[in-house]
Amino acid sequence: MGALHWVDIMMIVLYFAVLLGIGFWTMRSEKKGGDTESFLAAGRSMNLVQTTGSAAATDLGGGFSIAMGGLGFSMGISGSWLIAISGLSAFLAAFFLVPKVKRWADKVKGLTTGDLFGQRFDRRTGTVAAILIGLAWFAFVGGQIVAGAKLVTATTGLNLTVAVVVSGAVILAYTAMGGLKAVIFTDVFQVFVLLVGVVFILVPIGLYQVGGWSALMSKLAANPDTVSMTNWGACGWKTGIGWFLSIFPIWFISIATLQRILAAKDIKTARTAFILCGIPIEWPLFAIGTTLVGMLARYHMPELADAELATPNMILMFLPIGLQGIVIAAYIAAVMSTADSCLMGPVAILVNDIYQKLIKPDATPKEVVNLARWATIILGVLAIVLAYSVPDILQLVLYAYTFGAAGLFFPMLGLLFWKRATATGAFYSILLGGSAAVIWELLGTPYGFASSYLGWGVSAPALIIISLATEHSPDEDIATFAAD
Repeated sequence: MGALHWVDIMMIVLYFAVLLGIGFWTMRSEKKGGDTESFLAAGRSMNLVQTTGSAAATDLGGGFSIAMGGLGFSMGISGSWLIAISGLSAFLAAFFLVPKVKRWADKVKGLTTGDLFGQRFDRRTGTVAAILIGLAWFAFVGGQIVAGAKLVTATTGLNLTVAVVVSGAVILAYTAMGGLKAVIFTDVFQVFVLLVGVVFILVPIGLYQVGGWSALMSKLAANPDTVSMTNWGACGWKTGIGWFLSIFPIWFISIATLQRILAAKDIKTARTAFILCGIPIEWPLFAIGTTLVGMLARYHMPELADAELATPNMILMFLPIGLQGIVIAAYIAAVMSTADSCLMGPVAILVNDIYQKLIKPDATPKEVVNLARWATIILGVLAIVLAYSVPDILQLVLYAYTFGAAGLFFPMLGLLFWKRATATGAFYSILLGGSAAVIWELLGTPYGFASSYLGWGVSAPALIIISLATEHSPDEDIATFAAD
């Protein structure tokens, strides 16, 4: 695979400069000394475009953006259902999650998952929820930055270490300068670049080269090795259910989801933004667009050894000088938009749930913002080092994600929809469900049974049985979450 022309490299440099400019402008626009609400909650004033763009950019990050090209290359058009399921999940979250979480956030000025669980249950449950979800999202930061750096390396020829340092520095700089507000502003820009670069530039040019949609499908159908790629149902219902069980719960426990809800100016804005994120952005635009990139690569370069290199190869093969840089920037945008959001979650938890609640409750807003900026830099650097240099330690951190995903989902459903859920039930549901999932993971997931599913099988009955056997504590706030 060849390297980019210097013109395209300049386009990527310009793209990075725009992101840094947004972060600097956001910092300068805030009042002297900084504002905690702005840095950690974007002022709770984001409009529909900002909330929609940020929700979409965060979800359609490096994992989906690069992986979908590989899925299209190996599976074909049925791979697009993966993103369709994510879009459906966003649509459901708009009605079942957004109203209650936004009502709570506006009422008590909540900032994190710890605040949410602490308000409904008690401080003990809130603290364990905050720590778990913070570690889970921290684990993603370094991985996303390294993924973006590998894309830069594959297309520009830069040394991987240099690419990691450059990409990481840009993300840490604009996030530390402007906090969640800067992250949301850059997300809007990045999702626009991604959709234009992939859906409206790369896909049309790729289809033109092969003779259009019908010609692509006909040519793939004529080959026994690729005929299944034209079948919308080739993935099978079992795979579809597996995708749903993997994706849907994340929308309900993700701190990135929570931050977009609390940052929106009102319930209507947040709900509409999540609907638009699901339809039409995730499905059909992004889902079909990125899958087609992989299918086109399969037609033109069937011997490609690594399916996930389908997208970079397509860019370098078909796009002219100038456009290559724009579309590569689009994919780097996807990675960065997830990395910065993954970083803001742990920063908010460290500052809000640990520093302000446990260490210095009387901290001034200026002290909080300064700490948040330093935390952004320190946690970001640490995450990159772990992901890049110490994979064994990163694996330990990833266990926290397994613990959180398996342990928090059913307590979250209890928080939102079941008045009888008690603080004791939620606390032990988190611990037992998460522990069961991690133990199963350490055993190597016997019989191929996913660890998260086992965790849910323990977490759900634990929540129900223990809640029915215990009484509500005086600290619980049921009324805020019981309202329609």
